[in-house]
Amino acid sequence: QPFTVQGRTIDGIALGLSGSAADHSWQASVRNDRNSQFGNQTTGSLGWGYAFTPAWSAGASWGTSFVAPSFNQLYWPGWGNPNLRPEEGEHAELSLRWKSGRHSVRGAWFDSRIRGFITSGPAPVNVPRTRIDGVVLAYEGRWNEVALGASLDRIDPRNETSGASFGKMLPRRSKLALRTHADWSRGPWSVGATWSAFSERFDDTANTQLLPGYGTVDVRADWRFRRDWSLGARLNNVGGKEYQTALGYNQAGRELFLSVRYAPR
Repeated sequence: QPFTVQGRTIDGIALGLSGSAADHSWQASVRNDRNSQFGNQTTGSLGWGYAFTPAWSAGASWGTSFVAPSFNQLYWPGWGNPNLRPEEGEHAELSLRWKSGRHSVRGAWFDSRIRGFITSGPAPVNVPRTRIDGVVLAYEGRWNEVALGASLDRIDPRNETSGASFGKMLPRRSKLALRTHADWSRGPWSVGATWSAFSERFDDTANTQLLPGYGTVDVRADWRFRRDWSLGARLNNVGGKEYQTALGYNQAGRELFLSVRYAPR
């Protein structure tokens, strides 16, 4: 039976550098953490950007990561796994962006390779080798009093460990995600709506427990009745969609929130 750790101390030190010259920009960072439970770990990142026209720019980045399992993941009675080890990853991204006036479009390709990936849910385990790569396309724009935005994520989260689960989707992760929003504002009034849609996912590493895809619509409105005071209303999941992102746990149905906000100007 593994020993239960009663406490954890983490001491860290980090150094970062950023700069630019002409049409180039860059940044670099390095960090060292001394974890009393899991030992010493050094991570870092490098990034570079180049604006080759006033409207077009490109970027590239690379970095490493270290994620220690939480005490809940390790020791929660009947739920945790005290044998868990930390995740270690390498991450890369290439991006291209266009911007003109109030409109911008950004596309990016990313690739994350994680060793010891910690699964979600009860009795989590380390998956020796995983890979999450894909593309993201996003738009942000404004026409007079209307602001619009949309993003599309196409992701392939998969197990790359040799064996029966090779090529299977990682649990609780969708391959497709679409989000759009629209907001109108004039004077003290603003109203908006958001639509989000996600493809199906699986709850287990063997991909036998399917969780169907779903879509939801949220609406909102605000009224600034004094310079520093405003009233707000938000209705989430307008259609009362029933869905799960973890097997056996229904997400919230229709929700109404009313708020009063004070923000000195």
